[in-house]
Amino acid sequence: MAERPEDDGDKKADLAGGEDHIGALPDVLLQQVLSLLPSRQAVRTCVLSTRWRTLWKSVPSVRINSAGELYRNPQALSKFANHLLLLRDRTPLHECEINSYYGGDSDEAFQYIELWLRYAVSCQVRVLRVLVKNELKDLCLSNVSLHTQHLASLELCSVEVGGHFLDFSSCPALKVLKMEHCKLSALRISSKSLNHLIINYGNLGCRARISAPSLITLELDEFTGYTPLLEPMPSLIRAFLRFGENCYDRCDNSNYFGDCGSQLCLGCSFIKYYGNGDCLLLEGLSGTEYLELISQSQLVMPATPVVLCHVFIGRMDFKWRVMFSQLKALLLSEWCMVADFSGLIYFLEHSPILERLTLQLKYYEEESAIETEESYNTRSRFLVSKHLKVVEIKCRKEDETILKILKILVTHGVPPERINVKPNFQDYGLGCFSFE
Repeated sequence: MAERPEDDGDKKADLAGGEDHIGALPDVLLQQVLSLLPSRQAVRTCVLSTRWRTLWKSVPSVRINSAGELYRNPQALSKFANHLLLLRDRTPLHECEINSYYGGDSDEAFQYIELWLRYAVSCQVRVLRVLVKNELKDLCLSNVSLHTQHLASLELCSVEVGGHFLDFSSCPALKVLKMEHCKLSALRISSKSLNHLIINYGNLGCRARISAPSLITLELDEFTGYTPLLEPMPSLIRAFLRFGENCYDRCDNSNYFGDCGSQLCLGCSFIKYYGNGDCLLLEGLSGTEYLELISQSQLVMPATPVVLCHVFIGRMDFKWRVMFSQLKALLLSEWCMVADFSGLIYFLEHSPILERLTLQLKYYEEESAIETEESYNTRSRFLVSKHLKVVEIKCRKEDETILKILKILVTHGVPPERINVKPNFQDYGLGCFSFE
């Protein structure tokens, strides 16, 4: 039977009267909405009506102390979180975010975090975040092991990890691992399934071996301590490495850029005997298509420790003559000019299909950029990739050093019309490199 016009009027009246249409939505949809809220706010919806009383118990996310929530003290935060997990239905978790209490007694703030982690794993969590806000102490998870078939993404901030925590052989679904401001004392980071690895501002207390054969993107930004050893990554497409100021891998003998041969040099001795004589970086990066190798510094060349570290590692790895057979786009910073422009020349010679080269030269000291003025002319002649379409040099000014770089490029077959010098340098930072 056709609906009467007055029926339309009745419906409009119901809407104007404030009928709860949101509450009439299916439970699954409402739980998805509540999953976007911090857990304390989601729990508070129980007072809205009978319809909402138990919805929070089956929300597929747990967010502890997120989105600027305020607690009187760490005890209050722990009390809420413990009651939340005790009363919640043990339904699968899509996401769990744990933020520690900011300030106060760190032992109290960290007391139950491991317990909450184990709860999340028991609920088949897929996305897990642990973000520590304490300025005095890092949360130590070295005695915790993750054994889960469901975890797909793990994010850690200001956490200390060691032991077997970064052995993800029991996490076959893990695709993303992000660590920021973390202290790493683990000898190995391993995962057969991992696609994306991000370590920002990490402190590597030992030489960690990274074994991730399925890795697609790698980002090591401003890391300090010992340079990690990268095992072959045949699936790698994009890689970004920026050395931090306190890199331990460098020769103790002032500005020496390679193995000085002295038994008293801790830097050279350590890399030879505790690096197992392996190629540290280049072999693992050799299959990538887009690569950035940057030494970030606020000082001029060549005395900057971070630049010496990058050149030191480079010269050790150059002996392996690794070819970058898939490399299409490359960005290098000041370190490639030190020691006879050895870094620049190496990549020009070992990148047969390179299409784009960017030199980001923010800080340098002209008279110290090379060891002998014309020594690079004595090198064996080679021609750069015939695919090279663009060479872009970003610098603060054009001077004699830039002219020497131009001479190297032209000598090895780069047509001058393909070289573009931009003297008005801006701090491009991470993301300046185009991966198109």
